[in-house]
Formats: sequence, C-alpha cells, structure tokens
Amino acid sequence: GGKVHVDGTSCVELASGIHWFLKYFAECSVSWDLTGGVQVSAASLTPERLAVLESRGTVTVERAVPFSFYQNVVTLSYSMAFWEWDRWEAELDWMALQGINLPLMPLGMEALQVATFTAIGLTASQLQDFFPGPAFLAWGRMGNIQGYAGPLPEACMAKQLALAKRVVQRMREYGMDPVYPAFAGFVPAALADLYPEAALTPASNWCHFPTGYCCPYMLDPSDPLFAKIGSTYIRTLREQLGWDTASYYIADSFNEMKPASDTPEYISGVSASVFAGMTAADPNATWIMQAWLFFSDSRFWQPTQIKALLSGVPQGRLVLLDLFADEHPVWTRTSALYGHPFIWCMLHNFGGNNAMYGALPSVAEGVTAALEKDNLVGVGMAPEGIEQNPALYEFMAEMAYKGRAAAAAAPGGFSSWFKEYSRRRYAAAGPLPAPVSAALNSAWQLLAHSVYSCRDHLHNTVCDIPTSRPGLSRSEIMGWGLAPHLWYNVNDVRAAWELMLQAVGVAPQLSGSSAFVYDLLDVSRELMSKIAGRFWADAVTAYQSGNLTCLRGSGTALTGLLEAMDSLLASHKGFLLGPALDRARAYACNNSSDSTASEVLQQQQEQLANLYEWNLRTQLTIWGTSNAAGDSEVSDYANKEWSGLISSFYLPRWRAWLTRLERDLVLGRPYDAAAWRLEVLMLTYRWINTGSTADSSSISSSGSDTSEAMAVELGEPGLVSDVSACDDSSSCSSKASVSVFAAPAVSVQDAAVVARGDPVQLSRHAYERYGRLLAPVVVSAPAGTVMAAAAAAAVVAGAAGAAVVAATATAAPVMPVLEEVAA
Repeated sequence: GGKVHVDGTSCVELASGIHWFLKYFAECSVSWDLTGGVQVSAASLTPERLAVLESRGTVTVERAVPFSFYQNVVTLSYSMAFWEWDRWEAELDWMALQGINLPLMPLGMEALQVATFTAIGLTASQLQDFFPGPAFLAWGRMGNIQGYAGPLPEACMAKQLALAKRVVQRMREYGMDPVYPAFAGFVPAALADLYPEAALTPASNWCHFPTGYCCPYMLDPSDPLFAKIGSTYIRTLREQLGWDTASYYIADSFNEMKPASDTPEYISGVSASVFAGMTAADPNATWIMQAWLFFSDSRFWQPTQIKALLSGVPQGRLVLLDLFADEHPVWTRTSALYGHPFIWCMLHNFGGNNAMYGALPSVAEGVTAALEKDNLVGVGMAPEGIEQNPALYEFMAEMAYKGRAAAAAAPGGFSSWFKEYSRRRYAAAGPLPAPVSAALNSAWQLLAHSVYSCRDHLHNTVCDIPTSRPGLSRSEIMGWGLAPHLWYNVNDVRAAWELMLQAVGVAPQLSGSSAFVYDLLDVSRELMSKIAGRFWADAVTAYQSGNLTCLRGSGTALTGLLEAMDSLLASHKGFLLGPALDRARAYACNNSSDSTASEVLQQQQEQLANLYEWNLRTQLTIWGTSNAAGDSEVSDYANKEWSGLISSFYLPRWRAWLTRLERDLVLGRPYDAAAWRLEVLMLTYRWINTGSTADSSSISSSGSDTSEAMAVELGEPGLVSDVSACDDSSSCSSKASVSVFAAPAVSVQDAAVVARGDPVQLSRHAYERYGRLLAPVVVSAPAGTVMAAAAAAAVVAGAAGAAVVAATATAAPVMPVLEEVAA
C-alpha cells in the first residue's frame, strides 16, 4: 500500500539498504555536510516513483565480501582532531548508510596509555614529553615522533576518552565492529630509568625530526615487559570501553621506519610479541595491520622480510589492509599477501588535500580482480583526510556489494554510474528541466573521464602552485610543492565548468543546492589551481631572463588569481579556514553552562584554545621541524585550498617571494635560495603564532635579508644602476618606490566563518577571466553524452595573455551562450 519495506541482517545492512533505496529509487543524495549535505527531504516519493519500485518487486543487494573498512590511522589527526559528539554522530550515520561495518575507533588511546604506564610505575609527569599535540597523535602512536606540538593536555585526553565511550556505544548499536589502536612497542624515555634492564632501542629517525621530537624508544619484542605492557593496555581498554562480539586491534610498528634488524628472526619476533600482548588479555584478538610499509619502503621489505613479519601471527588472525591498492596494490606482487586475509583499500587522499582527483577505473578493475582471491575479506576506504571528492567515496562504498565492481569496470558501466549520480546529486534543487539535467550529466561525464580517471600511478599529494612554498624549482624547497600533477585534459574540466554555469543560468534554483554550489566551486578552483602553474612558470622565466616588466606582469597575474580564488571559495562553507579554527578553539570548552566559571578556569580554557589552534595552524603549514635549521620535510603536506588560508598565508608568501625576485632584478643581485628559505620560515612561524605573516619590524639592524618586510621599497627601474650601488634598500629610501607586489597584511581574524558572496556570480567571473586562458573545446557527441574530450591537449595561455591556442577548432566552440555573455 505505498510503503517501502527494507530488511537487513544487521543495523548497518538496514541503513545501507535504506541508502540504496534513497539513491536509486528516491533519487536523493547523502553527503558530508561540507560537501553538499543530506538531501533526504528532497526524496522523490511520488506515486509514480513508488509504482516503478513496486513493479520491480523485491530488490536484493548482497555483499561480495564480509567487511567494509573505513579510515586511515591518520584520518583522526587530519580531519577529526577537534570533533565534538555532534560531528561524530553525523559521521557514524554516514558510515552506516555507506555500509561501513569495520571502522577504526581512533579515540582515547593516550588516556589508556597513561593508565597503562602508570600501572607499571611511571608517573603522569614522566609522560609529558612522550605524547604529541592533539593534531599529531597518529604519528606518536606509530613511533614517528614524540612530544611534538605538546604537551598533550590531560583535558584533551579525558575528552577523547569520553567521546570514545559514546562512539563505541553507537558503533555497537549499528552492529559495527570497532577497530581499536593497540600497543605497537613504543615507550617513553622515562621507562629506561624505571627499568634499567629493559631492552630499548631508539626508533629510526622519521623525516629528520630533531633530537627530543624523534626516535622514541622501542621495546625489544623479546623483553618480557613488551607482552606485559601490551596486555595491560588491552585490559585497560576493555575496562573502559567494554567488550565486543569480535575483537579487532590495529598496530603499526614500522610505519615509514626501518626495523632495527632485517633478520627474519627479529622481524617475526616483533609481530609475535605484538600479537602476544593482544591475546594475553583478549584471546579472541584479531590484528589489523596496514600493508603500507611494503609499498613505502619496498627496498627493505623484500619477500623474506614480508613473510617473516606475517609469520609471527597465526594464519587467519592477521588481516592486512592493502592501503594503496587503488594505485600500487601490494597483493598482486606478494602472492595475495601470502595467503593472509586482506582488505582491498582505496587510499585516494593525502594530508587532507582538497584537489579533485580519483582513479576510479582502476578501483573497479582492481576490486574485480581481487574478488577472485579466496583470502579477500573486504574492501575499504582509507583516506588520510575526508570531506572532499564525495562522489569517490559513494562509488567506492558500493564496491563491497555483488556485481557492482564488475558492472563499473564493464564498457559503459562507469558512465552509467555517474549518470545516476548526476541525477540524484542536486535533488535539493527540485525538478529540473530536461536540458538542464542533460547538461549536468554531460558535465559529470567529463569529470568522470578526466579528473576521476587517473591512470599514471603517481603519488597524488597535491603540489599545485597556489599552496606551494615559492621557489625557482622543486629542488630548491623542502617539503611538498612546485610539482603540479596534471593527468587529464584541462579542456574537459573547462567544458564541465561551462556546462554547470549554463545549467544554473537556465535553472537558477540550482544556486540553492549546497551540493551544486560545492561542485561548481570545486571545478572552478581545480582549473584556477592548474592555471596558476603557468603564471608561476612565466614568472620564473621572466626572472631568469632578467625581464622586470614580464616578472611584474606574471607575478601580478598570479597574485590576482589567488585573490580571486580566495573570494570565490569564501562563498561556500566547504572551503573555509575560519570554521576549522573555531572548531579547534571550541574543543577547549568544557561544555559547562555555568556562567560564573572562575577566572582561573577561563584562563586555562584560553590556553587550551590557543594550543589547539596552534596545532591546527602548524599542521596546515610547516607541519613539522627538522635538523635543517628548523625547516620541515613535510612542509605543506597538509595543504588546503581554503579561503582565509589563501588570503592570510599562501598569498602573502607568494608576494614575499615575488618581491624578492623583483628586488633582485632592481638591485642586480643573484638569487639567494638560502636567504629566502630563512625568510619564508620566519614568515611561516609568524603566521602560526600570530595569524598573520606581517613582520612587526622592517629590516633587522644587521641589514640581513632574512627579516626584510614583505612590502619592500625598491628603486625605480630607471634608477637600477644607482640603486645597485647601495648596500641595502633602506639606505636608498630617497630613490625608492613601493613594490608592485606590496599589499596590506591579512590576518586569520579576517577569515570568513560563514559563507559570503554570490558563488555563481563569482564562478562566472572567474570563468570569464581564467577559462579563456584555455584552448576552446571542440564539440562532438558520442553516444550517451553531449560533450566529448577535446581532440588536442589544452594549452594554457601565458601571464601576458598573448598566447592562444595551437589547435584549430573543427566545430563551433561549446557554450555559445556564455561566449555571448562574456563578450
């Protein structure tokens, strides 16, 4: 009688069944709030739609594998470090709808470790140099670092443990099996004083962190204390969080670090001891281990070493996460991980970067092939950061169900999936005219076969120009940057951008869909980010040829693009720095309704808020530190193209570098990479500590360039010979003018905390300004699409706007309506 009945074997299966109905029959979308949100209220439940469902009878969706795994061990730090219960509750609902039944439960480990270590004689004060700060906990757990960005406040540990209890309860209510962090062998330095006979070895140095922050002790697996600590930790965990029907624990002893020995005896001894610590307290324990190390250090982890590590655990009690199977599967070169159960995972994201990217054809093909192995027990999503590229995760979640991977891998299957996706993605906008729906489908077909069809197997940590530390070449900088990854024809993305603008022009109600606005801005941002690469290259060429006029033109084009990008992204909540900073600070609150809280308590909360915000700012920028004069090998690894972060940090950093180049040409001096490195370090630390890159002073008393102000006074071009005779710019002030790159400093206090501006108009203006720097798209109409990939590779115009297109169009360019508007 017009009712929909959903059956399932667990609460998770019921939820995923409901989601299947919502997607494929009610045509509505469920996404993270920042990437479009929940659109269940827009479900199409008309009598006609229900009649279609009734005519099909019972629809049965079955699992192809028992497990749907979710999270990476670092997702906690990159995306979840400052989540309150409201955000965890929403994420747990999202997990259930996606069919996740084997999620990491990453909260509370540090509080449990304090209880464990104090139980064997250490004091809480002796642990202060062991735990990193709240945005870096994941790397402390894996022994990569210790104490960095800390000390970890007791209030933070207590809050996480309290949240853990609520999260675990909800996971159990849904029928999920939580995967808990376990003891991997890393211990505080103070243990050496308490147990002088303990066999302790410093872990290898990760990313050249300096002494004090690197190389925590690793307890030798043969030491009886190893199993004692491991079992005490598990008992403490179960006392606090209770027991589950199944027991899963995750531990990584050698994440991106070399073992102390390559002998099979030592390596198998480590895994045997870790497992013994688990089973001494929980005889039913199953160990979940990331297989990332077999990829990241494949020179060390040869078959002998891999087999040794796996042999320390009984067959069937160790489940391996083939973490990067979407690009570099380990199972295909290790005889399916030598028979141990494994989960095929899509890693996809590094550092929480928010570029458009995916390797979905490889996902469908890879899962299809892995399903032929008897020891495949699951598929998983293991991103380092979330709340980006929502289509990817909806696609991947379906790979756990029978026939979905094979259907997507079959000819036309990939296109068919995205046709359905485009139909439900913008449900909140209401019914759309058929031509608009066709245009949106065409846009998604273009995106599916370009940004989401990467096959070059490159490590996609985003190194695009807007978020890169400036320099003349990649070799100059430490960290991640100046290496844009372009695997697709940018004309495809331009065409998708055009189609989306045309669609909202015909159907203005699309501007009221958070999902549409997010996608429109994401496509705009993606192309602007790639175009910035040409502006940077032109600036480098102009500088190296000594052309001051072209340097200023190219540099102005680059800074103008970054200004436009910041304004554009400020118009949607999914691209804002402000809310992330606010969430970090709010995490310090004790949620008390007592308005008479003591001044001391208020001061304590303010100190916590400052520490938490400092942690987030540090992670977003320099990330770490190293023995190289405080520089960092992981600088900009966690970059984000966010409004507020661009205006207050990335843009001033580019202005400072361009000012230095400008000054070099005016003064006739050579490029000084070392001086720039120190200058940018000071700029970065100022932003981390104050929220602004502005220097309170101008140039240091020594006249050193490392502390010169960003708005540097320069000689007029006609006075170069006079200025170059001066010792420094300050002594030439009577002949100086302000750099063309000078601008007032922007603080994070100015960052938007709510969306502002008209996103459609901002995107249209960006298209008119920057979309024209790409080659025109050639029209063709293969079956099932309105648009096709351009025949020739796209050509990005130079900063001066003089370069045009090499290819000749064989048909009218796409989007004549937009062409007329732009004219």
